[in-house]
Amino acid sequence: MDKINILGVSVDVINQPELLAEIDRLAAARRPALVNNVNVNACNIAYTDPEFCKILNASEIVFCDGFGVKLGARLLGKKLGQRMTPPDWIDEFFKLCVQRRYCLYFLGDTEEVVTWFAQGVKEKHPSLRVIGRHDGYFALNSDANTRIMKEIQRLSPDIIVTGMGMPLQEKWAWQAKARLSKGVIIATGALFRWYAGYEKRAPQWVTQSGFEWLARLVAAPRKHFKRYVLGLPLFLFRIIRQRTGGAGK
Repeated sequence: MDKINILGVSVDVINQPELLAEIDRLAAARRPALVNNVNVNACNIAYTDPEFCKILNASEIVFCDGFGVKLGARLLGKKLGQRMTPPDWIDEFFKLCVQRRYCLYFLGDTEEVVTWFAQGVKEKHPSLRVIGRHDGYFALNSDANTRIMKEIQRLSPDIIVTGMGMPLQEKWAWQAKARLSKGVIIATGALFRWYAGYEKRAPQWVTQSGFEWLARLVAAPRKHFKRYVLGLPLFLFRIIRQRTGGAGK
């Protein structure tokens, strides 16, 4: 699989059917594996957080989840595959899990959100084997995390879907990979609250035209000001420096 270096992060050139096939292959191998994604925010975090960057580059799959990253690749003279944000393909993935009889565990967000997410998933996919869930409000070095790890070890899911936000979900997955005997850990960010209806996504014509970031900024300007108003220009500046051989990674 071809890869493109975006600010020091190796991003796979992959489309949606290939992504689902790769996750299926990893789950069938019955070994722990990491499936992560990158958008502009992820690249900016990785630029200044060596641990996060290392985790991404050690992942079995890192796919593009942002039109900004596709633009960055073009500015570097490269071409990425599809932009594949998890809400756009997760139901197809759940159908695959039903066919393959994979067991899933959901980890992330508040107890209320992850509960509603699990219920919503089961309503759409009643044959899906969801064997456990837990909220994502715990510290990585806490007793709560130790208990969660033990529960997941006991349940031994084939797939673990996380929704704790960057970089916490990726750093948790890195810890878990070293402790679990199997399980593909897929980072999905805000998927749980979107799927459960706690946070409304922009219309499809907006999400598919590259302006979902703007819709999120308008909906919650304080929450997303740093990520988009400051983060997008900073990302493009770093991409230009990478292209010209400056301090870009």
